[in-house]
Amino acid sequence: MLSLQVNKKIFTRLITALLSLFILSASCAFAAESLSFWNGDVKKGDVTMRRNGTMQEVAVDEVISSLGFVPKSDASSIIVVFEGKKIEFWNASNVVRAAGSIISFPLPVSNADGHWWGEAKSVAEAFGYFYAAIGKPAAFRWGESSAAPQPAVQPKAAVPEPKAEVKPAEPEKKPAVKIPPAEPAPQPAEPEEKYTPAAPAVAFSGKARPIVVVDAGHGGHDPGAAANGVREKDVNLKAALQLGEILRQYGIDARLTRRTDVYLKLAERTAFANKNEADVFISLHCNAMPKGRSNVAGLEYYIMALPSDKDAMNLAIAENKEISAGVDSAAEAQRADKKTQLLLKILGDMQQNDKISESTALAEVMHKAAKSGSMPMRKVAQAPFFVLRGAGMPAVLVEMGYLTNAAEAKKLNSASYRESLCRSIAQGVVQYIKAHPTQR
Repeated sequence: MLSLQVNKKIFTRLITALLSLFILSASCAFAAESLSFWNGDVKKGDVTMRRNGTMQEVAVDEVISSLGFVPKSDASSIIVVFEGKKIEFWNASNVVRAAGSIISFPLPVSNADGHWWGEAKSVAEAFGYFYAAIGKPAAFRWGESSAAPQPAVQPKAAVPEPKAEVKPAEPEKKPAVKIPPAEPAPQPAEPEEKYTPAAPAVAFSGKARPIVVVDAGHGGHDPGAAANGVREKDVNLKAALQLGEILRQYGIDARLTRRTDVYLKLAERTAFANKNEADVFISLHCNAMPKGRSNVAGLEYYIMALPSDKDAMNLAIAENKEISAGVDSAAEAQRADKKTQLLLKILGDMQQNDKISESTALAEVMHKAAKSGSMPMRKVAQAPFFVLRGAGMPAVLVEMGYLTNAAEAKKLNSASYRESLCRSIAQGVVQYIKAHPTQR
């Protein structure tokens, strides 16, 4: 009788353990969620999904497979190349580049648990840009995992990228998609107003005139940010030409890193300033924000130092990426990330850059000049911008405004507004040089 009771207890415990194991397995299987990835009415497949707080992240590698592409990947990036265009995801980065356009993600891309993870809506948007660039119709969306997927698409082999040619960018085709094309064609050329205000009083004369190098960010096959029908590289170049002319009116020897729509590597820009023994280096850019933050606007001044906030760090990560045939490979993208991390390490010791204090003073004077000129100031901040690294003079990166803000994009595309903006920048530079005269 005792033996029978013992056996009953063992049997009961065994059944309980098996039930617990079954419930645990069922709950784990249920937790492995997925979303259906659709292009219009065509289901491409079911993609693994995980939750990150209130947001949904999807397996980017599975999205790529569902579209029939074969990616190139390593620990730092996963990249798809097709018909000379590419879409690039970098580990721990809040930005993704699709056919040359920067798309900001609300969460950083991550390489973990055997997958590349990206916020679901942003992933669909990024592939929409990529499809628009390669001339394919795109209306990507997510749905509940239910309908059967379409037959698998045969993978498309990656094709070698053509060598970059230095020529004006042509407007992308406009297929019927629900999002803007990857590189929005600029609005019809505005009739540049013959805006000729009175020339400022000459502040410097003689042979020992101060030298200021003005850098128009991006250019050539690198369009920079693009939104509301305006491309950053175009605004940057127009503003650089205007700023250079205004500085000359003050008696400053202004020298531009580029005067046409050509591409320059980041290191080439500061090398030009150093070779010309510039007293001041100014790099002009335009900013962008992800969807949901299109109301953000205003002028920003940055110096190269430890990042002051998350937005500044994300901006630096985006600006530090090179876009050049043979230079923007996965290995080079990884090296660019390592350079950013190296800059952070170097900047941990503020004495490594003896120009930080001088650059800070320059940025503050420029900020005051902009405010006195009623410019829409947002902030003065700092971040590890590679384009400023190695400058042997006070250096400031100017984000002239946000192209993702429709009103500000329209202003930046206006010659008269850029004139006012450039005059405020020039006034700040003049005030700084007067207080810190050249030693030549």
